[in-house]
Amino acid sequence: MNKPALLLISMGELATHLLEAVARTDIFDTIVVASRDFEKAKKRANNAVLGAGIEGFFPRIIAEKLDVHSNDFAMRLREIKPDFIFSAPSLLPWWKLAPDEIDVPFAGYTALHLSLMQKFRNRIAESGINAIWIGASFPDVINAMLNRTGFGPDCGIGNVQEPIAKIQMGVGRELNCSPKDVEVKLVAQHAFEYYVLNDEKPDKLPPYLLKATLAGKDVTQIAEDVLREVFPFPYDLHFNRVTASSGLAALHALAGETERLIHLPGIGALVGGYPVRVNKSHITIDLPDEWSLEQAIAVNEASLKWDGIDEMTKDGTVVFTVETQKALRKLLGKNIETLSTETAQDQANNLLYALR
Repeated sequence: MNKPALLLISMGELATHLLEAVARTDIFDTIVVASRDFEKAKKRANNAVLGAGIEGFFPRIIAEKLDVHSNDFAMRLREIKPDFIFSAPSLLPWWKLAPDEIDVPFAGYTALHLSLMQKFRNRIAESGINAIWIGASFPDVINAMLNRTGFGPDCGIGNVQEPIAKIQMGVGRELNCSPKDVEVKLVAQHAFEYYVLNDEKPDKLPPYLLKATLAGKDVTQIAEDVLREVFPFPYDLHFNRVTASSGLAALHALAGETERLIHLPGIGALVGGYPVRVNKSHITIDLPDEWSLEQAIAVNEASLKWDGIDEMTKDGTVVFTVETQKALRKLLGKNIETLSTETAQDQANNLLYALR
């Protein structure tokens, strides 16, 4: 049986780390490294080819020139014909944002991701290809915005998945068992991980749902205590390696023949992240019996305020909190109350002008 092909579009830090990780697996026969800068794509591809080969993995890794702004994007996408697409574009990296004296909540920068993701959405839809699309640019929010206004990513990666190993290791330590034997179910939105992967013990956490079991026995209280333990974490470029591991777990599950239990954010039109069962690219939300889907959705939507979003409407419009509005007024010199797919480009242009 032929293995699927993966297309990585826009080779930023996260996509580069994921390329290096997935090249050292047998998930894909072909990995296409695409960028509007063909020389950059070739160098990224050759770096991955060499490193993977040293470790005994030899997938076919191809560099391609692919520019979402080019008229031939849809045609080129049809020629590449990937089974999976991974994209995490941004007009400005998150480590090059507002000066310290202007405290802009995370949501204030959403337009910098949405404007490009919307372009990818339109061009991928135009191509008519049938591929699983993993959108990793603020997926807890942007994937829902896109799917509520038309075509959008199937899912994202990271965020909700990233605290799981901390919980498993901590419970394993407390109960002297293998972390692999600790089953965790977590419903949480993007902001959550910043409070539990931190060098300070949190006073309060964003809304979430958590259940942990060991051989059928409920060990949630131990997991709750572990969740709040101090856990110094590098919120710098090294963070991308952890998110790439989340991406690798997602690709293993989505491309695999055997059902896997993982966590994914940005599933269709849903805000936030959920425990899921994945089998042959089919994603099913997998909640404990005592949680309803409506309850899980409400928890994640309530957590939006911790990122600076008051609500997301049914038509995909984001309404910023008062704090975000004040910060944007200070940064941009104008009132910005909402963000939608229609206003994304103008808002992104305003942010770029203020931040550069």
